[in-house]
Amino acid sequence: MNKMVERSVRDTKDMLPVASPVQQDDQSQSVFLDPDVSDLQSGPRLRGAILEQSGRVISGWIVDAQSPASTVAISLFVASHCVEEGRTGRSVPASVGPHTVIGRPGFRVNLSTPGMRRRLARALKNTLLEGKPVQIYLRISLNDGEYYEIPLFEKLESNEVVVALGFSTDDYDDLLFPNNDKKFVAAMAGAASVKEVRYVCFYLPQFHSFAENDRWWGPGFTEWTNVSQMRPQFPTHQSPWLPADLGFYDMRLVETRQQQADLARRYGVHGFCYYAYWFQGRRLLERPLRLLLEDGEPNIPFCICWANENWSRRWDGSDTELLLGQNHSLEDDVRFIDDMADILLDDRYITVDGRKILLVYRPSLIPDKERLFQTWRVRARQLGIGELLICNAMTFGEFDPREFHCDAAVEFPPHTVNARELSRAEVETPPDFSGKLYDYLEAMRSTLGKVYEFPFFPTVMPRWDNTPRKGSRGHVFVRSSPEAFEVWLREATERARRSSFEQPIVFINSWNEWAEGAHLEPDSRFGRAYLDVVRRVSAGESISAELRANSALLDCLSRSELEQTIKSAAVHVEVLANLQRNEVALTGFQSIREGLPVEIEGAIASPDGSMFVIENINSQTEERVVVDPRYRVLVRGWVFAKDGFEPLRNRISFLVLSPEGETNAGKSGYCLVIDWHERMDVTEYMKATARECCFGFEVSFMLKGLPDGEYRLSMLEVGEGENLLVGSSHSLVVRH
Repeated sequence: MNKMVERSVRDTKDMLPVASPVQQDDQSQSVFLDPDVSDLQSGPRLRGAILEQSGRVISGWIVDAQSPASTVAISLFVASHCVEEGRTGRSVPASVGPHTVIGRPGFRVNLSTPGMRRRLARALKNTLLEGKPVQIYLRISLNDGEYYEIPLFEKLESNEVVVALGFSTDDYDDLLFPNNDKKFVAAMAGAASVKEVRYVCFYLPQFHSFAENDRWWGPGFTEWTNVSQMRPQFPTHQSPWLPADLGFYDMRLVETRQQQADLARRYGVHGFCYYAYWFQGRRLLERPLRLLLEDGEPNIPFCICWANENWSRRWDGSDTELLLGQNHSLEDDVRFIDDMADILLDDRYITVDGRKILLVYRPSLIPDKERLFQTWRVRARQLGIGELLICNAMTFGEFDPREFHCDAAVEFPPHTVNARELSRAEVETPPDFSGKLYDYLEAMRSTLGKVYEFPFFPTVMPRWDNTPRKGSRGHVFVRSSPEAFEVWLREATERARRSSFEQPIVFINSWNEWAEGAHLEPDSRFGRAYLDVVRRVSAGESISAELRANSALLDCLSRSELEQTIKSAAVHVEVLANLQRNEVALTGFQSIREGLPVEIEGAIASPDGSMFVIENINSQTEERVVVDPRYRVLVRGWVFAKDGFEPLRNRISFLVLSPEGETNAGKSGYCLVIDWHERMDVTEYMKATARECCFGFEVSFMLKGLPDGEYRLSMLEVGEGENLLVGSSHSLVVRH
């Protein structure tokens, strides 16, 4: 059920702050819904308030009156684009000074992080180009499936929304008129000897209704059926995703195929590699290919890959629940070239060094490969097709084309990557999840610089997640991102240029494998971000600002790329400095450091008038929290320094862990606090001046290196003239 909640200003005097550590008065900011929690048995189901709304942060609290102790899901939308998702904190009583309150602010959407700025910019760009009024709202999803939408910024014009979200007025034109209409070429200026690399996407011709699907899966079934039913399988699962620009399209429409081709060309994609499903003369999913010849649309280069496996209900290469089998025989398979002749003879068909490229998904299933492929080559010449370049897809460990009498191989991730399987605890999966989890960054790194003793074409994948098909049995590569994909695509491009082919290709898996999460087409989560990576790489542009700011990926770049980026950057000194910074400053996620920071020497301990309040540790509000050092710890809270304290311009503070008792004497630890934000709700409650603001924080770290025991938490504030060490009543109990 979808309910649009009208926001109104209410008197909040004497209200119980369900998710705030402070009382609110009649001067508080705008309030939506009903803040009265004195009677949860009657009245509106949702209670809550917005405590802060600016271009930097949106925070507040939400309570489901039918289940006050339960958390609810919070999503921030710009039109149809979801730019952030999260959940409210637990509603647990806690004490702050003389007051008894309930927990921390129920939700906080940080609009100032680089990732959030990027997502906001993409969503705004797509929304402004549509010429429609900008709608920005919070979606509150309850545990029983009901959801509410709370409008934000609803009375502002488009340009005012841009400014309200923290973008400068100079950004407005760039958002509204992105410079991506130029023709893209891969060759670098003045480098005639550099090979031009073409980018070809695998293309699934499944998104239309046909008789076999109706019979096997139900009337009207397409892959959209699976995509529309997907649900998150674990807390950090980036799911669901839905089509953005092209919508739930039907491939039988010429307009759909034209739009796909226009989008591909605009972002540097050279062409598509269609899967061809051919069973002893019988075709499946053939209509898009047939219409490609009949209508001439899309007018874009293409080639085919014979998907010569059995057709099974599981769509994973397994013969379980066989629907249509491949009964390979030389007498049948030789007819494949004759049946595909009209396709191979088309002027748009892709050639490599004068030879028509033809992919076979699993040649190992063909009994007499050498004789068959030789027959194909002879027959292709007789039909006027010319020379063939027969390639095997590198799947199921079948990599070397020489073993299958093929001419070259095509990488096919995830088959061609190496990545360890992550444990459930690392990703915090629920007990009913039986799938497999892998690290995308690790998989990407495993391909860097990879060469083979045979001709090959590199292939990259933007993401991988087949939970739309398999649900809780799916395989997911976590930590994928446009920046990581950019590293992979750039490196694959260089590998392609160093290959033996004069007309190299980098394949991308894929254009539209929506049920495997491996699509380039725009979606509601990332917009055109992955397409924009292809555009930048194909145009020979330097690495993106997002990639420059990601320390976890910079070491993957070649030295020449890095130097070129630094020289071309207007802030090259800052870029050089960033390269020297450790993981703390760039990621906010760190390992605890043993010992104490040098700044603690001479610090004023527990100064009068200062407060250090920890609101929760790993969502727990107890003063003693037991943690396992194998997993990360997340601490949230706020700090109020004593009157007259002057913090450094770039705020520097350390969370310090001091051992309790004599058991672990000398085994202290500390970490740098990165994420700071003003807590106007606390400042108002403390009646502090703007100069004496209270600052909220959150810090995430690993406890590797610290022995078991109890550690008291304190905050070291580094100032202009003095340093403060402010203690708290909270402690961590480290226990393996």
